[in-house]
Amino acid sequence: MSNHAESTRRGRTTLALGPGVEEFLAMADLLDSTKAVYRRSLKPLIEAVGEWSSLDSVRRSDIEGHLRHHFGSMAPDTFNRHLAAIRSFFAWAEDSGYVGASPAERIARRRSRRSPAAERQARAIPIEDVQRYWTDRRISLRERTLAAMAYDTAARANELLNLNVEDLDLANKQAVVIGKGGNAELVFWTSVTARLLPRLIDRRERGPLFLTDIAPAPSRRPAEADLCPVTGRSRLSYRRAAELFKHHSGGCTLHQLRHSRLTHLAEAGEDVTLIKAKSRHSSLRTLERYVNPSNRAVAELTDRHDPNRRRPEPI
Repeated sequence: MSNHAESTRRGRTTLALGPGVEEFLAMADLLDSTKAVYRRSLKPLIEAVGEWSSLDSVRRSDIEGHLRHHFGSMAPDTFNRHLAAIRSFFAWAEDSGYVGASPAERIARRRSRRSPAAERQARAIPIEDVQRYWTDRRISLRERTLAAMAYDTAARANELLNLNVEDLDLANKQAVVIGKGGNAELVFWTSVTARLLPRLIDRRERGPLFLTDIAPAPSRRPAEADLCPVTGRSRLSYRRAAELFKHHSGGCTLHQLRHSRLTHLAEAGEDVTLIKAKSRHSSLRTLERYVNPSNRAVAELTDRHDPNRRRPEPI
């Protein structure tokens, strides 16, 4: 293929692998830390397959061979992390119309046996997987908004599901939830949730924030407080929300979003007292079981303070 970033194949616009990676990493919804993780995984793929190879010419066998060669001897978690980054990239390429189907989607993750401590660490969903969830347009707006809000706020899912539209302060990106002890407490979100919420609310001014897909039958009509006065639909239940998230996330639980947010904040070096305030835990001891920085985070911490550290070369 010629050294052009874009070309047309079989009536579809495609993109070369190297420029495609750069376009993917330029996405506004990706944090700088996530881009760095993706770059470390995608750079060896570019070297293996070729910078100017078209995206729709990359085959599953190419990716499997690359993974075996570069990461085959590494621990299963490391192998799976690199595979997740490649999957995310090709899922974006598929959504963007650059490939007909992702060649990485059916590549199997590696299974590993973990100690109890490692299992606690594994409950934190990798940040790139969390971000992929709320940007995946194959998932409904309601599910994406709930996931983004649960991660952003580090609130309990049932607290968010009990929110009404009138509880939200959209201008200040905050809301009042009823916490575990029955107290009214503030939670805060970022621009990620702020971009999704207005679309979810639409023209509604009051009533449950998260609604069921259809109105309830007359025989199963809930309390008025759980009905939307505009649509006639009822408040989404925790059971249904948990079922949908588990299905779309590949087996994760809604509570893992809270755990993941607190773990990622700890890994980013945030002060533990601020994390405690974010989580609204009553003591640091109760917070400890949620904050389990991964071995990768500890290794990266050590590397950042290595006096002889070499700066990574750009792609």
